[in-house]
Amino acid sequence: MTKIKYINTDVFKYVPIEDAFNECTRITNLKTGVTESLSPADKQFYVRMRHRYYRFAIELGGTYYDDIDQLGASIGVSSATATRIVAKLKKIGLIASNKPKRSNQWTITPLTPENFTFERDRNAMERDSTPEWVDCLKHPVFGKVKEDVTPEVQLEVQREEAKADPMCELEEAPEEEAPGPEKVKPTKKPAARKAPAKQQTVSPFEFKTPRDERFDGLAFERLNDASDRFLVFQDYDLPYLMLFESQGKLTNPAAIEHLKMKRNLFETTGRL
Repeated sequence: MTKIKYINTDVFKYVPIEDAFNECTRITNLKTGVTESLSPADKQFYVRMRHRYYRFAIELGGTYYDDIDQLGASIGVSSATATRIVAKLKKIGLIASNKPKRSNQWTITPLTPENFTFERDRNAMERDSTPEWVDCLKHPVFGKVKEDVTPEVQLEVQREEAKADPMCELEEAPEEEAPGPEKVKPTKKPAARKAPAKQQTVSPFEFKTPRDERFDGLAFERLNDASDRFLVFQDYDLPYLMLFESQGKLTNPAAIEHLKMKRNLFETTGRL
């Protein structure tokens, strides 16, 4: 098992003891004999305290103080629930404190096979079944049963299993049964694609949608106002300029010049 000098607040290194703790629903203190069930909130609370303990006490070399209510809020439980969790973790021996206050100095017991046994009910997902408690280190949810052997032997076994992986071997046909020639299926000729229909483009001098005649008066008053020195013509004004010019109503010199310039530009380049 890989040893860890410290555990930071970002990520844990992958070790079997972490998986065993996450998978277990029952924990036993091997030194005191106390056995308690663990809920997901209990484990999350302990992991949060251990993160902070290793940060302040191990990495920074100081002491670890924390408030129970703030720890509960950090995992989304109430103060009353946090108090019950702390009492359970103390009973198991996962945590310890010097003073029985809401905010005090804490010490965290490391998760090691010498200190604790992590167990889960193998039949927990089955109805009306007798609990069968198994060691999470020897019977993980993912992977095969681990035997009580040294890490070096386990590593050697894993290497041998990787070499003899049946999924990587190609099956060979028996010698007495020669495979027959494969039948070649006639390939179908792909159907000729139809040329896409040409989209009819709308001239920028025409209305793209049916014109709402209720706005003709407002547009005419704005575009034909020669006294407005700050009037700026937009491309969406071109249909109205063409309309008013065809009706002989366009008298604003700036509007007439703008329409003429845009018409010449479009006829020359095909764009505005």
